[in-house]
Amino acid sequence: MLIAILSAQPFLVFAQKTKNIDVATIKQQLLSLERKWIEAEFALDTAYISSLMDLTFQSVNADQILNKQQELDGIFKNISSMRRDSIFLDSVKLEDASVKIYDNTAVAIFIVHTYKKEKGRPTEKRTRFYDVWINRNGKWLAVASQGTKVEK
Repeated sequence: MLIAILSAQPFLVFAQKTKNIDVATIKQQLLSLERKWIEAEFALDTAYISSLMDLTFQSVNADQILNKQQELDGIFKNISSMRRDSIFLDSVKLEDASVKIYDNTAVAIFIVHTYKKEKGRPTEKRTRFYDVWINRNGKWLAVASQGTKVEK
């Protein structure tokens, strides 16, 4: 019995390392999806963003809860109005990012730090996001998002 336990120990260590690598890989995949989502927003690529969202997606803000189509419409209107009002994005950074994995569900928390020019004047904004993702048939899809402006 003791021999069987001792001989299984290296396998258990290997399995834990493999699992940790998988979790780290998943975290990197999700942060990559978050970055691509942000880039797509500023490129007005709502078709790509839509492909990242589950049909049941909901976005929560101080005033309302939006479904997938309402969120996509809001993204398009927001970026379009920024362009119309001569507000141009210089750069975006993801800060303080963390991802927690719970089987086929993940929670990503991060700050989006944007640097813009508003009518030629530099401005910056920080927004903390809380996104919930699910894995359906091997594909990560966003099911919920909430953003809160970070005061300086």
